Amino acid sequence: MHNKSGRNTKNKENPPAIIGLGVDLAEVARIRRLAERSPGFLKRFFTPGEIAYSHKSKNKYERLAARFAVKEAVIKALDAKRLPLKSIEVENTASGRPLVRIKGRPGARLLVSISHTDKYAVASVIAFG
Repeated sequence: MHNKSGRNTKNKENPPAIIGLGVDLAEVARIRRLAERSPGFLKRFFTPGEIAYSHKSKNKYERLAARFAVKEAVIKALDAKRLPLKSIEVENTASGRPLVRIKGRPGARLLVSISHTDKYAVASVIAFG
């Protein structure tokens, strides 16, 4: 099958459909307070890898807030309010791009963007079906 330009369109894949979009903003100071007041806070909401990644930086609370924002944005994008935050793990590729893995959902296809300052962290997630 050819389109009007004469290009073969038979073998082209359909682009994936967007099934959800999630955005979240987290206050760095709030994450800092929760972590300092309750020693179990970090272990309850973050994976060991996320904690280790954040603690090797001088701006660890900014990194933790960014990961928290990603987790909330993933839940919104997937419309999965019962998904435990700790089952969502934020990693980085070799180039530094954020990558999300969800325990129990190995096929989840997500695009993630994170940004943070010393006061706020924001994340956006697009889920594809």
